[in-house]
Amino acid sequence: MESETPQNLALLGQVLALMSAASFAFANNFISRTSRSGGDKGVMFSVLVTMGISAVLWLLLEAGRTQAELSVDGLLMFAFAGLAAMVFGRTLVFESIRRLGVTRSTAVKRLNPFFSALLAALLLAEPITRFDGWGMVAIALAFALLIRESVRQKGKLAVEAPPPVAYLFGVFGALAYASAYIARKAGLEVMPSPAFGTFFSASVGFTVFAALAVVSPRHRSNFRGMFRHLDKWIVAAAVMVSFGQIFLFAALAYERVTTVVMIASLEIFISILLSVFLFRSERLPSPAVALAAILAMAGVGLVAVN
Repeated sequence: MESETPQNLALLGQVLALMSAASFAFANNFISRTSRSGGDKGVMFSVLVTMGISAVLWLLLEAGRTQAELSVDGLLMFAFAGLAAMVFGRTLVFESIRRLGVTRSTAVKRLNPFFSALLAALLLAEPITRFDGWGMVAIALAFALLIRESVRQKGKLAVEAPPPVAYLFGVFGALAYASAYIARKAGLEVMPSPAFGTFFSASVGFTVFAALAVVSPRHRSNFRGMFRHLDKWIVAAAVMVSFGQIFLFAALAYERVTTVVMIASLEIFISILLSVFLFRSERLPSPAVALAAILAMAGVGLVAVN
């Protein structure tokens, strides 16, 4: 029985990663429908919602043991994760979705596993197997296809083909999230409290937004108008992003970083299916975008085989 426990925990981590992918897929589609709302389009509100949901889960599931597990190193890692994911990552990804649309932005976000696997190998000594390597190559090729299509179509259909520089929001957003994953995993190894870690990270992120509001007129305006610009899509997106973060944080407590982020990459296919068939916000993807999505999925499959 004891020998099966690590396998069961790993399976739990994989299921949580899949639930995170589904949550983010819904959030992507909800965010894409908030283009007419003002302010920061719900970034700060989504962090506040994450704080609330994770606080409730912490009090219900972990409060009794958190004090015994308290670690300065763990808190520092959670704080860095909050800055990377809640401030930089979330802001850049929200902007990427609005500039690129759901299909392209979620495909660019597939650079997450590429960056995460490299950082996990360098900083956490997680091995990169042959399958991991081929998976990262497939993801890199998917990104290159998207850029090629954008350059080829530029000037023909401006709405359909955003300028290549617009992809940078997604690239740096992916790097920010990858850095957060590494910090979360490192923090969880010394302080295994996923709900508390999510709450603490979100609190740090929200504190940074509040501090920026003191010195920046734009952030001050966004902070004051946090609730003024809400619509049903912003609220729904904030809730789904929050669950996505919580599920992903919990998954990292039971599985290695590379496996978790690769499974979470299924978000792209769920997002495309939702945007085309459920929300009908986008047409069927072009052959190039479809091929990029297939390559990204192949990358996930290679790591799953591993």
